[in-house]
Amino acid sequence: MDEPVATTEKSKKITAINKETVHRICSGQVVLDLAIAIKELVENSLDSCATVIDVKLIDYGKTCISVSDNGSGVLERDFEGLGLKHHTSKLREFTDLTEVNTFGFRGEALSSLCALSELNIVTRHTSSEHGFKLEFDRNGVLIKKEPCAREKGTTVHVRNIFKNLPVRAKEFQKNLKKEYARAIQVLYSYCLVSTGIKITCSNSTLGKSPNLVVATRNTHNVLDNINLVFGKKSLDGIVKLELQSPDETTLQEYNLPNDIAIDFDWECYVSDCSHTVGRSSPDRQFFYVNGRPCDLTKISKLINTVYHKYNNKQYPFVFFNINLDRQCADVNVTPDKRTIFVTQERLILATVKFSLITKWNKMQGNFTVKTLTELNSGLKRTISSQHNDPPAKRLQISTPTSHDVEESDIQTNIKSMKKPADVEMMISIATIKEKLNEKKNIISAPTSTAKKIKYRVQMEDKQSDAEKELQRELTKDSFDQMEIIGQFNLGFIIARLEDDLFIIDQHATDEKFRFEKLSNETKLKTQKLIVPKSLNFSAVNETILIEHQRIFEDNGFTFNINEEAESGKKIELVGIPVSGYWQFDQKDIEELIFLIREAGNENKTKDIYRPSRVREMLASRACRSAVMIGTALNLSDMHKLITQMAQMHNPWNCPHGRPTIRHLLSLLLIKK
Repeated sequence: MDEPVATTEKSKKITAINKETVHRICSGQVVLDLAIAIKELVENSLDSCATVIDVKLIDYGKTCISVSDNGSGVLERDFEGLGLKHHTSKLREFTDLTEVNTFGFRGEALSSLCALSELNIVTRHTSSEHGFKLEFDRNGVLIKKEPCAREKGTTVHVRNIFKNLPVRAKEFQKNLKKEYARAIQVLYSYCLVSTGIKITCSNSTLGKSPNLVVATRNTHNVLDNINLVFGKKSLDGIVKLELQSPDETTLQEYNLPNDIAIDFDWECYVSDCSHTVGRSSPDRQFFYVNGRPCDLTKISKLINTVYHKYNNKQYPFVFFNINLDRQCADVNVTPDKRTIFVTQERLILATVKFSLITKWNKMQGNFTVKTLTELNSGLKRTISSQHNDPPAKRLQISTPTSHDVEESDIQTNIKSMKKPADVEMMISIATIKEKLNEKKNIISAPTSTAKKIKYRVQMEDKQSDAEKELQRELTKDSFDQMEIIGQFNLGFIIARLEDDLFIIDQHATDEKFRFEKLSNETKLKTQKLIVPKSLNFSAVNETILIEHQRIFEDNGFTFNINEEAESGKKIELVGIPVSGYWQFDQKDIEELIFLIREAGNENKTKDIYRPSRVREMLASRACRSAVMIGTALNLSDMHKLITQMAQMHNPWNCPHGRPTIRHLLSLLLIKK
């Protein structure tokens, strides 16, 4: 027997972590990023009954975050507990959680910010004659208090956030613009739902005047806030969704009784289902429970799924605020309180689904002149593309794919394949079928042979499972090491790597290689507009466009930028991409902004971002120029196609989604 590993007495002993270390560990779990820091401070202002909230960022929040309000302020007797962990005025006992009707209640946010940054507060309570400037140490202990002039309310300054967590600070600076964009998106959610409250946010960088990011007024309805945040045009096509009790069929779908009562209501606005008013990305979807911004993942997925049955090319705008009995919702799930558990989830989903279908069904027959014109134009383009795309037609009537190969085809064409000893052992298609069936059984059998088999996914299994397996087992060098067996059915290449046979779609793999090459190298031509077009973007999207102008130029869009203009009105479109019958517009610009914002600094391959319509155009070009099914290939041609796969970023499927390569058979299953 092996000797037991010796351990010291010190390593055996369990001791308490010191309080300062615990504080720093937990603080990093409460305030994860810039968005949560701003969210917590804005919520504190809202809880203080403020009607004016002003967020000021310096260097996108890296240098300083300041949140000022005209709320009730802080009583002098509460100064000592402001920065201490688990100190709050909202709770005394755990049972109070079911009654809390404010945003904050844990008493962790300010304490965590003390541990992660330099924090000071200027506040004046309504009952005080003057304000106080307060400074705290990293443990949340008040170390300085001095009188100062201030109107009623509170200002919190957070400087050098994450300075005490070096790795987090490095990641924050590396992804600063992405963090900033996410934070503003979260701030939008409070701007939309907060009626009767004025919220402003600005950002300033060294040597430049502050840039106003967003501003609302103390309006009294959500639609006015949508107008102020996203512009008047954003209201086009937005309709109110009335709550409809689900019918019997929908109730049965969610396993609900027919007599179930609905004891909730909502305020909801969504896009109508016309193909001209949706968005190219789900970037304007906001969800709330009792006015609290949150992530309602299942409801979000349901709305988008139903919408795509009417309009599969776009995403709807969504403002969804559901009002529930507070005892039916648990917000004490995660530190940021954005994950919420509700007791009536299935009933809510059923009600949302039936209400959406009822609403959008009624709109199916309502077409505007503009809609009909655009549909007619799209139809003409489609017909034109079919007449001018012979290769695509050849593909449509080509020989069967690898999933639909007939026995007679294999028997006919297998004779033309090169036949090493292992392949000859097959002789007939019946043997192949037999061995494929054996594969399923042997994989699960506890034999020595089973341990050597690398590929377990079957031809009929999910494409995503096959891709994961290929990614795990094949490297770029694997393609160079493959031995070509021959061409099958004038459409596929059979190749061998060690003890495994692979089938490669000659057209799909060549199309994907050409597509990636076009995507990385193509710079679209630009046609200048006779009259420049003003673009009304949100401040965040405007900032993204200005900072990534080169990406838009690579896609054929050119702009005039007026840095001195009002935020949201700095950009004029002066040129658009042109290519044959393909037409592009502002929706493509918005989609490109969304792609850049979502990727942040994670585009490690440095691929050029392309809107979906540009991708479609490049995919069409790649398809027309790729080697076709039905083309006889010599050994050199087949070798070229396989080695091309080693140069691709993603060689597993073509831009239209067809698989390029699949594992066919393990030769270990064939007995001599």
